Amino acid sequence: MKKLFAMCILSICVLCSLKGSGRQPVANASLTPKDSITKKIPIAKPYTESNSPIEYQASVYDQSHYTTQIANHKKSLKELSDQKVFIAIAEEVSKSLPQKAREYFKNKPDYELLSFAIGNLFQEKSDDGAFIVYDKKNTRVSIIIYQAEKNNYFELYREIKVENGLEAADCNYNTFGTLDYQLADEILYREADLRKKPERYMENTACKIADISKDETFILKSGCFSRKTPTADLSKSLCIATSFVYNNWECLRYDKKTNSFLIFYGQAFAD
Repeated sequence: MKKLFAMCILSICVLCSLKGSGRQPVANASLTPKDSITKKIPIAKPYTESNSPIEYQASVYDQSHYTTQIANHKKSLKELSDQKVFIAIAEEVSKSLPQKAREYFKNKPDYELLSFAIGNLFQEKSDDGAFIVYDKKNTRVSIIIYQAEKNNYFELYREIKVENGLEAADCNYNTFGTLDYQLADEILYREADLRKKPERYMENTACKIADISKDETFILKSGCFSRKTPTADLSKSLCIATSFVYNNWECLRYDKKTNSFLIFYGQAFAD
């Protein structure tokens, strides 16, 4: 009986000790400070595919780390769409679309086209394309890639992978979120102006397909190159504007071996 009593006392002491050593819950721990909807956020955490040493990016919109910022972002994008800002832009942009692309977007009522570029991305002398759209269904900006050889469209980050080669580059280059998110961020930076005159969006080039060694937009000596990219051939580059105020760009190239795009060049605050 004494042994049983002693064991009971010992058990109670152990339970009390464990309870006392636990961390106390913090009030409002799940709440985050209210951030500006246009605040730049860090690059989204990459994901690694099984059996692959390459780390590919997941779109900021698909990350759970920035719930408040993304919710505010989407809310403001939806307001611009509801106010017919994006459809006004789309109506003008669509006038110069190639016929094949025009037919594609007719069957995609959820896509409001904001910008596009036609050129060679996948093979010699091909009319591939890149299309910046507002996706009403998912309330986000998306980058759609067209591969002419296969007559197929892919959504960047979700249907065709992206590797950020600038993260490991030796040039102290900072990135501020995936390219789709950065494009949306620039739109929201100008939202007051675009509400008044949506056509002003077309005063800036949001994307281009170019040989950046021959395009005066790109100041290569001030830019940053991925260590994976040979600089001998800089054609077939898909370049996305990361600012509509400064001459800031990030450029991607297709890698046939991995069926993915590599962000191989970036320039920031270069005029």
